[in-house]
Amino acid sequence: MIASLSEGEADGLVHRFRLGSDTLVVVFSQVRVPAGKFGLERLFAGTTHSLLLFNEPANNWYRGREAAIDGVIGAAAVAAKASRLVFYGSSMGAFGAAAAAARHPEAELYAFAPDFRIGEPGSQSAAASLVARPDEAGLDGLLGSPRYGAARIVIPLYDAYDAGVGARLADRRLPDGLTLVPLRSSHEVHDHLYSLNIIRKVTATFRRDIAVEAATRGLLVQSVDWPAYARFSEARAAFDDGANLDLKALLGLMPDVNPGLVVLAAEVAERMGDIDRAATLLAELDAAIACDVVLSGLAKRYLKDIPRRRIRLLKDAGEVAASHRVAVEAAARFPTDEGFAALAAGPD
Repeated sequence: MIASLSEGEADGLVHRFRLGSDTLVVVFSQVRVPAGKFGLERLFAGTTHSLLLFNEPANNWYRGREAAIDGVIGAAAVAAKASRLVFYGSSMGAFGAAAAAARHPEAELYAFAPDFRIGEPGSQSAAASLVARPDEAGLDGLLGSPRYGAARIVIPLYDAYDAGVGARLADRRLPDGLTLVPLRSSHEVHDHLYSLNIIRKVTATFRRDIAVEAATRGLLVQSVDWPAYARFSEARAAFDDGANLDLKALLGLMPDVNPGLVVLAAEVAERMGDIDRAATLLAELDAAIACDVVLSGLAKRYLKDIPRRRIRLLKDAGEVAASHRVAVEAAARFPTDEGFAALAAGPD
């Protein structure tokens, strides 16, 4: 029994419900959304859908919340007289949405950059200190059952782990109606799509094809060399585990600029002691981003990491004047960033 459908809390899971049309959209919050708030709520504020928002401020990837989640969904579906269910989420929310969709095969699914398995090395959930459980289903298991509702899994190819998720899913026999949407983007892919007004077009009615909308802005990768992206993901994991990598082979994995791959290559060069090569790779990446409308539209917090790396490398190499020049350039590109402004104020 749901004590209050409009807003409630049970064992750490909080929800908020708004009655609208007979399309019920269920949104699972991403990480670091504080209690009392719900991820992506503002995105859906102007829509006519019935809306059910979930948050788990403990950032536990909705583990153990299945019964509570399904109970609230059931009550909301009755209240909305729902003829259509749409589950939606990014990162932690994407995995929560996919897990719920496995229990509701009639629901449509939009999952942006989900982990493949909770707590596995390299995943966002592992970064949140969660540990893998051997008896817990991975994304392939959750998505492997027959579905009646279409499922769209958005894969950002510039993140090594996320690209690996796409490669693993592409290598499996997946049910009809499940579509991988590989994009030129980072893990912050939902923010990227929002900044380009793609997300608003999709969520307004959930009738537009997100792949088609992304293609019009040059984000969709029509033909993906999934084995190359699998090697990219494996290289990132091996490097993080302490392995030394072949820099030339790494850079030869893909013909096009992949910021995640270039950043990894710069880290490889730095570990080898070739600071000049590392700094040059990052400088070339910054220049490529400035010339590419898709790359320059990536989430700002992702783009800011590249000049920060350049500044640190140059300082470590004793190139104080050069590091200051990069800081001045970064402060001009990101005028609201106090960190770059402070670095640009003086060469020390």
